[in-house]
Formats: sequence, structure tokens, C-alpha cells
Amino acid sequence: MTLVNDTTFQLGDAGVVLNDDTLPNVPFIDIETVTGLDSAPFRQTKRDHEGVDGGFMDAEFESGRDISLAGIVYANNNPMETFLDSLKANWAPSTTLIPLYFYTLETGLRVVFVKPLGCQYDWDALRRTGMTAITFTAFAEDPRIYSGQLISTVLPMGATVFSGFAFNLGFSFGFGGVSTTSDGQFVYNVGNRPAPVVMTITGPMVNPVILNDTTSSAMQFNITLDTLDTLTIDSQYHTVRLNGTANRRSTLTVPGWFDLQPSPIAANGGNFIRFRGASGTGTLTVAYRASWR
Repeated sequence: MTLVNDTTFQLGDAGVVLNDDTLPNVPFIDIETVTGLDSAPFRQTKRDHEGVDGGFMDAEFESGRDISLAGIVYANNNPMETFLDSLKANWAPSTTLIPLYFYTLETGLRVVFVKPLGCQYDWDALRRTGMTAITFTAFAEDPRIYSGQLISTVLPMGATVFSGFAFNLGFSFGFGGVSTTSDGQFVYNVGNRPAPVVMTITGPMVNPVILNDTTSSAMQFNITLDTLDTLTIDSQYHTVRLNGTANRRSTLTVPGWFDLQPSPIAANGGNFIRFRGASGTGTLTVAYRASWR
């Protein structure tokens, strides 16, 4: 990813940079209109009241985003057709999500993950002047806008849980006991909406426990991980994978799924995460991107 100039765009880490006329970037694309990066459309369900005026509307969740970037290609007497070929290759359909980066001086680098839908342009009189109008389209299945950089925090195992299920939290849990040790740390989602998180436990570890004090959530697993075994927990898709492939969702005995709360509403501005277990010397890696609407 190579974006450094204001209001520039790039599909994929090695894609063609759009809206950057810095020399020697010729030909270049001047983006004039961007749609689909405002509020994502809400899924609405409307129902009438029975027997009285008025009705109900549910609009809790967002749909995917249709994204469009429209502008002009300027060739400036340079070959245009091979450049258009490179744009069509860059924006070709994909079975997997591709990062669409955009950069502004005010907010820095952000990204939305999309499936590209190609670029559209006509052969018209503009070709005589070395220009052509062009539109790039894509669809984002996940409507969240994320920070451009992945944030990763590693937590060592803290207190040892024994005699069942218990930990020192500010909410009502009281099974068994826990050793007294200070553990955990804050992680910060500086966006304006909850952010999904991917947590990876690396063994050796017996019956790991992940706690989020901020959301009063707990995730406990009934599993033994050998040295270098990994258990990956994805809060967005609610998956638990052993060594990247094997489904171990059944080992999650306390399914307290959580996303990271945004800093403006989270206690102390962050999410306090703890990592515990029955025994072991493993680690917990918390990987996430700040998330915006």
C-alpha cells in the first residue's frame, strides 16, 4: 500500500493509485465523485400497529455498501489503452475480499473490504483529447470502515484459574477460585462503533479464559493446547479454529462473545482484556482494526 497524498484511493496493496497526479504518475485518474462511504444503508422492517394509528420500524443493522468512484483519466499524450487494461485487471471480480484503501490528511489511512465490480468507460469524443470518463464500482459485504493498519497486542497468561470457573471481575461471577495476580491491559478502539476482534491463543495452555472487563464478557474454553498449538477466535464470524483449520467451537463452554467498544464510550477510553487459564505459559494475541460507521 502506497498512499501518502490527500484524498487518494487504492484497491489492493499493489493496485493503481487513484486521484494522485503527482509526477511522474501519467496517465492518472482525477476522481470527481465518491459514493457509498457515507452512512451504510439500514435494513428496515416496518409493521403497523393493530387497532390504532401508527406502526413499528426496526432499523438496528446495516446492509452492505455499494461503492462508486467516478472521474476522468488523463493520458496527456501518453498511451491510454494499456493503462485502461491495467485498471480493468486491478478491478477484476474476486471471490475474496480485497482492501480498498483511502487516505485523507485529516483522518489518515482507512480501509473498507470489498469485492470489485470492474471499471466502466465509453469510447467517445474525449478520446481525441487524451481523456475518458471512468467509473469504478465495488461492493462491501461488511459495512464497517476500518483503520488502515492492523493493531496487534500480545498478553501473557495472568492469574491461574482453579477449582472451576472464577475470576476477579467487576460483575457477578463466583465459581471456584483464582490466584491473586495483576493481569491484563487496555486495548483501544479509537473509532465510533464496536470493532470485531481476532484473538489467537498460543500454547502451551490448559483451559484458557479470555475476559473483557469493559463489556463484562467472559470466554472460557475446555481444551489443552500443546506448545505452538494455536486457537483462533473470530468475534465477527463466531468461529473457533485449532491451528487455523479444525473447528473447535464445541470447546467454548462459556460463549461470552464480544466486540471492542469504541473509546468515546468505553470505560477509561479502552477495553480491559485479561487472559487466564488452569495452567500453562501461553500467550493471547489480540488483533483488530479501529472501526467507524
